Amino acid sequence: MNKEILNYAIEQGIIDLSHIQDVVNMNKRKEILEQHPYSIWESKDGKWHTYLPDKEKGRVPRKRNSKKDIENLIVDYYKEQVGHSFKDWWEKWEEKQVRYGVSNNTLLKYNSDYVRFFKDGPFESMDIRAVTEEDITEVMVKCVKKYDLKEKGAKALFGYIRGVFKHARIKKEINENPCEYVEPRAFLRFCNQSLPLLDDRVIPPDEVEILLKVIKEDQQKNPSYIPLYAVELAFYTGMRVGELTGLMWSNIREDLGCIMIQYSEKLDRKEKKYYIAKTKTGKERLFPLTDDIKRILNEVKKQELKNGYFNEFVFSGENGKIHFGAIADCLRYRCEKAGIRRRTIHDIRRTVNSEMRTSGVSSVVAASLLGHTEKVNRKNYTYDLSSIEKKKEIISNLYKAM
Repeated sequence: MNKEILNYAIEQGIIDLSHIQDVVNMNKRKEILEQHPYSIWESKDGKWHTYLPDKEKGRVPRKRNSKKDIENLIVDYYKEQVGHSFKDWWEKWEEKQVRYGVSNNTLLKYNSDYVRFFKDGPFESMDIRAVTEEDITEVMVKCVKKYDLKEKGAKALFGYIRGVFKHARIKKEINENPCEYVEPRAFLRFCNQSLPLLDDRVIPPDEVEILLKVIKEDQQKNPSYIPLYAVELAFYTGMRVGELTGLMWSNIREDLGCIMIQYSEKLDRKEKKYYIAKTKTGKERLFPLTDDIKRILNEVKKQELKNGYFNEFVFSGENGKIHFGAIADCLRYRCEKAGIRRRTIHDIRRTVNSEMRTSGVSSVVAASLLGHTEKVNRKNYTYDLSSIEKKKEIISNLYKAM
């Protein structure tokens, strides 16, 4: 299987990267233990013993409380003795991320990016002690060109390399970090500078109108299909899809006249389990309870009580809590039914923000309502949705006050 097919299979979920990584780690562990030159034994007091190599004494005794603990000690020792290639130090750097509590999803992203950018390439096998800033610049330029990376992607890739070399420097494998001498502009100038089309980021007003009409028609036909209400709520709140499925009835604070957005549902792609965590930014925010939002929530509660779906989460069905995949599928099907291009909840989120900003809402208020910074709001969420007629009216009134 060549690299392109492997990358495609991983991205499409045909191959489970987490399973592959588990098998690789298990085989590596087995290989290390088989090559360990000293025996492992249990003493009468229940302790487990072995020897480890030592430069001065030849070997030194070690003991642990269980066989697993002594095997872990052996494996960790030999991992510290591995080679000097970029691949070796990537693995060390990745192990550090695990110790620091990086999530499984992030670790899987590291793995998939390693396969994409470094696997079977010349940089992977280079001795990290001999790598120069020219070598790093060269691999960055090649990757940026080959994968047509945008600036964000290029910076993320360079962040990986810099992190690996920083770890090697801390561990005194190298005397200085060559990344410190790399000029980012040397590779950033080759980045894809194209701007996304407006229709790729936000939903035009006429399509919003069509979608809401289809959603309401389907609610009339099948009022117990709860994902319809979640999609409609997205149009009035701009909530992330995980925030919708993480929303609890206790977050609906009618006494304060607002929704308290505190949680977000996430999927651990390695364990294949959903869990509830804090929002993306780790902060809670308040969103006003408008008449439309109250109408949607009242109908959801009515249908859930009627059909026995009601529980602590706002959006639930006959099988319990609804997950974000059901909401995404619901929106995708409504787009097909309406005869418009497929849209996502994040498209709705950008549309809500752009409608607010075009209507004169400040970036401070919009960012506060949607739960991100002003900078992110301006850079990634704000698009001009005003019609040509509105622009004509603005231009026509420029000098009327003079």
